This record gives sequence, structure tokens and C-alpha cells, in this order.
Amino acid sequence: MKLEFFIARRHITSSGGAFRKVISGISIGGVVVGVGCLLIVMSVENGFHKNLQDKILTATPEVMVLRFHRELISDYQFLSQRIQKIQGVKDVKPFIYTKGILKSRTNQAGIVLRGIPENQEIKNLDGELDGLVLGKSLADELGAFLYDTLTLFGISQPSLAGIRSKKFKVTGIFDAGLYEYNASLAYLPLKATQDFLGFGDKVTRLELKLSDIYNAPEIAKTINKEIGYPYYTKHWIELNSNLFSTLRLEKTTFFILLLLIIVVACFGIAATLIMLITQKTREIGVLRALGATSKSIKKMFMLEGMLIGVIGTAMGTVIGWGFSFLLSKYHFLKLPPGVSIVYGLETLPVYMKLWDFVLVGLGAIFISFLASLYPASRASRLLPSEAIRYE
Repeated sequence: MKLEFFIARRHITSSGGAFRKVISGISIGGVVVGVGCLLIVMSVENGFHKNLQDKILTATPEVMVLRFHRELISDYQFLSQRIQKIQGVKDVKPFIYTKGILKSRTNQAGIVLRGIPENQEIKNLDGELDGLVLGKSLADELGAFLYDTLTLFGISQPSLAGIRSKKFKVTGIFDAGLYEYNASLAYLPLKATQDFLGFGDKVTRLELKLSDIYNAPEIAKTINKEIGYPYYTKHWIELNSNLFSTLRLEKTTFFILLLLIIVVACFGIAATLIMLITQKTREIGVLRALGATSKSIKKMFMLEGMLIGVIGTAMGTVIGWGFSFLLSKYHFLKLPPGVSIVYGLETLPVYMKLWDFVLVGLGAIFISFLASLYPASRASRLLPSEAIRYE
């Protein structure tokens, strides 16, 4: 074991004065609290973002192909075959997306109508896709139940002459997990939607499933180059850019605020080292007189500061991981009813990312290292004659 590390370890583990013990404990405790809180908050933020992302993707295509000027796509089968050959594209399906009005015996509501293939999966569906399928909040607003008959109004062309109406039976009610979707979405089989709107064998868009959803921007660019005008693409990140930008800003703000706790704790590390240097002036002088170099003295106190940081970081990481794990397993922190309705969450969601734990740990140790630079540099400048003059 090298001399510098041996002495640094002894300074931390030796008894010392009661006051120095308290200061050292506060320094370590500050790092523990900062690291632990930061990891817990980041895990909760990650869980919320992932939960929201998953729910958005239940009703938002990963990539969609449309035609300029809202024109219908007639050659969608040939177009689907071309797109299917592009690397990263998992599946291509035709859809119809339009707006309409649903009327029950007691109420009416504006809706977003999606004509979808009959083999399309709808999550949390109570019933079947044989007729009209409503979001649960929309069904509540209309006072509609399974097998009720509703009147659907739609527009097949941009004029009043294109208004159509037809009665459909409610064959399913779904829960998308987000109030916005539950209150506005209605599904209808693709063929029934085409017949209702008089589209023939045409659709309004193609929707793609990808092997990796985060490759959506690159794949969208590739499709634009491959098929070109009169088609263009949009992807889920672009469609929800404002929301995800807000979430990233929120996460960054929390990260910075909680990182300040670690920074304040590292000021405590600097104070602890300065106090220790004052108490150990004679010892430093003796070491210098015995041949220890200024570089060795500096290294010794830098190691001590880093040891305090490593101990605090390790304890904080264990606490952060343990609390996050328990929160994800036992769900003991409940959310207010209003949040549950809007976001479909009853408890705090947690998603622990290994990379976050690594970055926070390394960051805390690095800040501890920076905090030790000034005290260590000050100790290294002490001259042997000055250090032991009054001893």
C-alpha cells in the first residue's frame, strides 16, 4: 500500500477530535443525501417519461406516410411493399384518419375517427373490433355502453355536400391510459370506414412499426428519399416534440437543483481538509523533513478528499437504488386522483437506468476531487521549517 493512501485512510478512520468527526460525517452525509436524492428523482422521472411514451405510442404511429394536400393514397399496397424493404421497418399498415361527430340519445361529441385494419391490436380493449370502438372517457361523455347504437357524422370531401351519417353499434370500449386519447378517439374497421366515407379502396396514411422506435427520424428521412413526392413522412418524436422537450427541460432542472446538494456537500469536504491541514501542520512538516515531496503531500490530501467522496457516493448509490427498487416493487407512494385520471397512473412510476447511476456516481466523485484540489495544493506549499517552527 502506498504511503499517501495509507496516511489518507488513517486520517479518515482515526479517532481525531469530536468536532472533526462531526464535520467529516456532515461532509459524507451531504454527498450521501445528494447522490441518493438525485438517483431517486431521476429514476422516477425516467419512469414517468417511459410510461408516458408507451401510452403515446399506443395511439401515435412510430412513422406515418402521407400524401401532400391531404390527398388519398390509392396505391397503398404497392407503396407498402416498397417501404417494407427498407431496413428497420418492421410492419406497414394502411389507416384512415379523419374527424367526425358521434351522437347518442343523450349527448354528442366531436371525435377523431381512425379506420384501422381488423387485425390491429388495441390495448386494454373490452369487446371486439366488429363495429365502433370508443375510448372510455368518450363513452362516459356520450352515456354509451357496449352494443348501444350511435350515429356517426363524417365528411368525405371538403364541402357540405360531403357530410355523411350512419348508425353504428358500439362493440368495444378501450383504455389508452391517457385522458386525451380516451376522450377523443374512436376506432372503426378499415373497410367499414372506407364504405362510410365513400373512399373506395383508398386510405389517408400508412403507419409503420419499427425495429427500434428511436431510429424513427433516420428511417423517415430514408423513406422520403426512397419514395419522394407526392409523399412525405412524420414520426412520433416530431409529433410530440413540444411535450418531450418540456419533459427533458424538467428532468434537466431537477438534475441541476439536486446536483447543487452534492456541490454544497463538497464544500464541506474542502472545509474538512482545510481544518485537517491546520491540525496536522506539524505532521506535514515532519513528513517533509523526512523527504516527502510537495507532490506526495498534495496527492495524500487529494486522496483523502476522494475517499470521502467515494464513501458518500457508494452509500448514496445504495440508498438510491434500494429506495427506487422498493418503490417500483411495492408502489407505496400514491398519486392524487386528478393525476391518475389524466395520466392513468395510481403510483409513482420508476425506471432505473444503469447509465444514470454510473454518471451520477462518477460525477459526484469528480466534484469531490475538485473540492480537494485547493486544500491539497495549500498543504503541499507548507515548508518544513515553517510547519515545525513553533512545535
